[in-house]
Amino acid sequence: MLCLVLVSLAVSAAAGCSLDYGDTEFDEEFDAELPEAELTDAIVTAVREDGEIRIVAERVQYFPAKQEQLLQDVRFQEVSRDGTVATEGSAGHARIFTDSDNVEFWDDVRLYSHEQAAWIYAEFLQYDHEARVVLGRPEERVSIEKDDGSVVSGLGFSAELELRDLSFSAEVRGTMVSSDDDGGGGTDVRD
Repeated sequence: MLCLVLVSLAVSAAAGCSLDYGDTEFDEEFDAELPEAELTDAIVTAVREDGEIRIVAERVQYFPAKQEQLLQDVRFQEVSRDGTVATEGSAGHARIFTDSDNVEFWDDVRLYSHEQAAWIYAEFLQYDHEARVVLGRPEERVSIEKDDGSVVSGLGFSAELELRDLSFSAEVRGTMVSSDDDGGGGTDVRD
């Protein structure tokens, strides 16, 4: 009899409960983590006043709720208005923040500036579109190799694109080759 009473109490309690399947905070967080669209073998072109940016990626995922695009196996070119390639490069991954046009690159980042005739190598770089600044992480080494043989690397990399100015905050080392050199070497750089 006690069993029957307990079973009927349990059934009564269950009958009085209802589950609300409406919108929940969890659903919104979960939805933000799922891409709204995903493209493979994608080619994206962004046209701007000063030219265009061409991006080729193995995969592009769009997250409108987070205002982000995630790209995998990325190659890109910045093309000036006259059609010449100003900058090109590659990275294992990239994140474009669609609300600001800021970009993060990581996983074997390689950028080449045709104007500066130099490669930049890093594990992570961040581009701030409004400030026109490229930054490395303070604790990670960034290396620059110029076509003339100059090689410099350091921590805390920062480059202001408008001023064509770059700096490191710590552990700078390398060799600078000047145009006066007759092939005999260069000047060692150490901080």
